Amino acid sequence: MLQAAHAAMYFWKIVGTLSHHAHAAQLLAHVYALLKLPGPAAQYLSTSLPYLTQHDCAPWEVAFAHAVAANVASAEGNAAAYAKHYSEAQAVAAHITDPETREMFAATLRVVPAPNP
Repeated sequence: MLQAAHAAMYFWKIVGTLSHHAHAAQLLAHVYALLKLPGPAAQYLSTSLPYLTQHDCAPWEVAFAHAVAANVASAEGNAAAYAKHYSEAQAVAAHITDPETREMFAATLRVVPAPNP
């Protein structure tokens, strides 16, 4: 999973737009957080989250960005940031109209663990 995420980042750095770069960094942040490696997860999140929340992105992009931010916060043990981003992800996801995208988002949110106290 980690190797595939790095391969995606490499590919999009060569042929992609800034949006592609942000999505690739988001994927790496998510994978590192799932692996409980908060340092690299936070580094990649710092690249992706500003782009995906400050540009004219679709609701699904913003919802996924906050879900990944919640995952990174969980890996860091930051309960306040986790709660903020998890709540924001759910709120923005309410605006996702495509059923398939809504299911992909729900599946992503299901793997985001609550932080350990």
